[in-house]
Amino acid sequence: MSNIHVMSDILASQVAAGEVVERPASVIKELVENSLDAGARTITVEITRGGTALIKVTDDGSGMSREDALLCLQRHATSKLMDLDGLFAIHHLGFRGEALPSIASVSRLKLSTREKDALEGCELNIHAGIPEEPKSSGISPGTCIEVHELFYNTPARRKFLKSQETESAHVEHQLRLHALAFPEVRFIFRKDGQTVFDLPGTHDLQARIAALTDHRTADALITIPETIGTGVTATGYLLPLSEARRNKKGQFVFLNHRPIDDQLVGRAIRDGFGGFPSGLHPALYLYLEVEPALVDVNVHPAKKEVRFRRPSDIVSCVIEAISSALSSHARADRDPEISESIKPPKAAEEIQEPPPAPPHQQPVAVLQAEPVPGKKIPTPLSKKEPSIPSSAHSLQPPPRAASPAGALRPLPAAQSHLPLERPQPAPLRKSADFHYLGSLNATYALFENNDGLVLLHPRAARERIIFEELMKHARQGIKSQALLDPVMLELDPRDFAVLNELAPHFEQAGINMSPFGQRTMRVESLPAMLHPENARSFILELIDRITDTESGKKAGRLTFEAFSTELAQKSSRSEKINFSLSPDLLERLLNCEVPYCTPSGKPTMTMFSMAELARKFNLPGR
Repeated sequence: MSNIHVMSDILASQVAAGEVVERPASVIKELVENSLDAGARTITVEITRGGTALIKVTDDGSGMSREDALLCLQRHATSKLMDLDGLFAIHHLGFRGEALPSIASVSRLKLSTREKDALEGCELNIHAGIPEEPKSSGISPGTCIEVHELFYNTPARRKFLKSQETESAHVEHQLRLHALAFPEVRFIFRKDGQTVFDLPGTHDLQARIAALTDHRTADALITIPETIGTGVTATGYLLPLSEARRNKKGQFVFLNHRPIDDQLVGRAIRDGFGGFPSGLHPALYLYLEVEPALVDVNVHPAKKEVRFRRPSDIVSCVIEAISSALSSHARADRDPEISESIKPPKAAEEIQEPPPAPPHQQPVAVLQAEPVPGKKIPTPLSKKEPSIPSSAHSLQPPPRAASPAGALRPLPAAQSHLPLERPQPAPLRKSADFHYLGSLNATYALFENNDGLVLLHPRAARERIIFEELMKHARQGIKSQALLDPVMLELDPRDFAVLNELAPHFEQAGINMSPFGQRTMRVESLPAMLHPENARSFILELIDRITDTESGKKAGRLTFEAFSTELAQKSSRSEKINFSLSPDLLERLLNCEVPYCTPSGKPTMTMFSMAELARKFNLPGR
């Protein structure tokens, strides 16, 4: 008996659903793309309980006949791809013919449709991929698809879904992508019976971006002039360096109205900036129009990955478009941050081991303070109080310096929380065994002991000390100070969902906030050492650190750790170094739980053994 058999249509559709229906946002993507391909000018999306209970997409597109309505529920049935030649020049968003049958196989689906010239419409009900007899319907011209109880017959898949707030945030984000790609289309989004947004159609792309963001972001937009290359056209808007993120949440790239995430385009964007800080991603809205024959979108079921026939043409066009925008803006001298971002980095000898910095702040903010010999650092504090600056101005940026590339390296996600491995291979002795020799280049403190020569980096040592002092207060939390004028933060729906979920943990870090509208957070109090002007950038940095580490049940501790890490970095960079206090600093460092590296994993000290020095000078070892 043969072991190979042909899967049933329903089973095949359920397998396909594993690729195209990851979560409710995936359903929204497929259904809205069908509406756009049908020429809809108004699309209404409604969800209940994050999309798990109900997803309803209504459009005023071309609609379908009764025969087409029955055919569209069969696998590989499509009106958008007729022959092999069409596969190499796709003009539509959808083309595989798998979306509707896949969705219907894992839900209870209702399809109502009517052509514009038809006297009546058609209604179909499908349960777990099995259609019922079609019925007549009095629906308005267009199509309405209702998806009830998503994954009701695949409970294992349903267990992998996140909370309702998180799933709703992903749905909203997906719909915002479509709204940005098609500004001329009206989009209405309702969640649990409440209207989240109603965006009228417009031919003004900047107006659509402004409607989906806050006024501060809209006012900071920098126009990318229309740039025409070989088979490709680029346009859009840039945002200042202060809006850069550790991830690509602020980066929106559209290819022929299709949202994409392509490595080639990503590298071209960075090259267009002329040396963007490593580990950060520019914030921009980039729109590419490429001849369909020159791009392959049939790479992945999610259709975010593409392949270009002539990638060099794409790269050249993107680089030229971004560099032209930056040059024009720099000449206008309206935003020094952009002109600073395209300057080459400092020479290696001018950069003093800069630590990771929040990507939302100006380059060099407090992180680039130069050490001044002879000035004292604060007297070492007792064990009861953390060594942090008392002034709120300690976190404000000093006068700008030019060094964005080195000073803005982010913390690797894998090293964003304790425990950390000690980079030092062997433990050092107690501080009494060390003899202070002096300083090197106003950067390092030199010690000797019986084993060899030790170089201490005072700023890195202070960062470790401050961090561990803060972590000792994790249970009590950091005291906050009420704001006379609360800070209003308009956020991306995904960022808003994270903050809304982790708000109690942020309170431990001294940040008290509450929802104020659909995607606005009202920050009511902050730690005394954090200036309100830095609240947005600081909070976004915390969100990126937490989401990058997939905190899960450790969200509380990781939130406090992320806060402590950032504060320790800022505090250590704002202090002046008095090398005469290096012995005391070394003693306090050796009393730390992890004395050999900073919270971000950089070494605080390094040792050159006598044997190693002997080898350097070709001398007999000791």
